[in-house]
Amino acid sequence: MRVVAGSLRGRALQGPGAGNTRIRPTSDRAREALFSILQKWPSGGFLDLFGGTGALAVEAWSRSYEPVFCVEQNPDALGLIERNVQGTRIQVLRKDIRKLSMEGLPPFAVVFADPPYEESVSLWQELAPRLTSWLTAEGVLVWESDQRTELPECPAWTLIDTRKYGTVRFHIFEPAGR
Repeated sequence: MRVVAGSLRGRALQGPGAGNTRIRPTSDRAREALFSILQKWPSGGFLDLFGGTGALAVEAWSRSYEPVFCVEQNPDALGLIERNVQGTRIQVLRKDIRKLSMEGLPPFAVVFADPPYEESVSLWQELAPRLTSWLTAEGVLVWESDQRTELPECPAWTLIDTRKYGTVRFHIFEPAGR
């Protein structure tokens, strides 16, 4: 796993150990495709929910998103994130996303969520209504799931794009009524 582009291009990132299925990093190819899509929107702050290895946060920071925050509660993942963000200004929040407050945090140009695939729909239903207030005026939400997952409609969001890359699917939303 490597940083695909930007100031840290080519930097090796640590992934989970063999057999660790609880931490599922987004592939280099899928990250490259995602950031190509995100060029349509202004950059700014980047919030990586369910940070895993921190690869998305590091990629965002490398591509000049700032500030970048990475949220994770799994101790094994936090160890990987801490190693992968060394030398950056990425801020790691050790929190349960369900309890995360935006108090003290800026609005973000991109909120990226890559929850455990088996919990993707239930976490979407729980978290989606409150995520709109976490964005800048032009901000977008990207929700990663497995390629077969369809997220239920949420009145707070408008699905503006969906893309599949191998086993991954990115659902891209903007706040409803924008």
